[in-house]
Amino acid sequence: MQLKLPQLKIFCALVETGSIVQAAKKMHCVPSNISTRIRELEESMAVSLVNRDKQRLTLTPEGRAFYPQAQKLLQQSEECLNFFKPESLHGHLRLGALDVAINDHLQEVMVSFMQSHRDVTVSLSCHSSLPLMDRLLAGEVDMVLVDGPVDHPVLESQLFAPESLSVVTHCPSMDEFAAQVAELTLYTFGEHCFYHVLIEDWLSSQALQARQRCDIESYPMILAAIHQQLGFTVMPQSFIEKTPQVAGLYCYPLTEVSSCDIYLVWRRYTTSPVEKAFLAMNASL
Repeated sequence: MQLKLPQLKIFCALVETGSIVQAAKKMHCVPSNISTRIRELEESMAVSLVNRDKQRLTLTPEGRAFYPQAQKLLQQSEECLNFFKPESLHGHLRLGALDVAINDHLQEVMVSFMQSHRDVTVSLSCHSSLPLMDRLLAGEVDMVLVDGPVDHPVLESQLFAPESLSVVTHCPSMDEFAAQVAELTLYTFGEHCFYHVLIEDWLSSQALQARQRCDIESYPMILAAIHQQLGFTVMPQSFIEKTPQVAGLYCYPLTEVSSCDIYLVWRRYTTSPVEKAFLAMNASL
């Protein structure tokens, strides 16, 4: 037979009040109910917990030994009931994000969230937008920060941070860039990077074409190549502003391209208390 929490509560009330009558008052039941539950508990454990003396109630040695254990079980059950309440949130939040989001916009939100919810485990992985969306839909991560906006039947999204793109080149004017672009390499940050789609669409709209495209997942290496006048790239403005290696190069905003604002995305029908807490933290900052 299994132990039942009501039996443990009644046993502890009996020990703490010292009589069946007082235990019944504390538990808001009749005295016979106290006697019945204690008897059931003893039968479950195959041991006597109380001495049934007409003058007064006393605990057997087994009852004295069991009382601290019963208290501990009741405390643990209370902790389980409160496990997912906002003030004592527990869980594991798996986030995926663009490198530009990790290096800039995400830091304040993440640190504030971890300070407020120290019992939540947080995992953070970095990738480009398309693989991140695939991981979200496959259930491998709970929320992602990607280029947006996002329009999908099973996903929700909200603006996380504004972002804009600029062409980064050694050319001191756009006219000179247009004259040289056919001899320059377009450097993109990996084949899954959404930025290369935008820059190639923009080049096409301007009737321009680069000599070739190379995928290099290192902005320092890309910028070093641009300093040697080997090519050009497109970079988010927030990254440009925090990268000393851009000094000496020219940055031209791409105002004609589609939005590349960063959006926080999650599954529409499975928002957990932990995810809701992260959303609330983002909204408050």
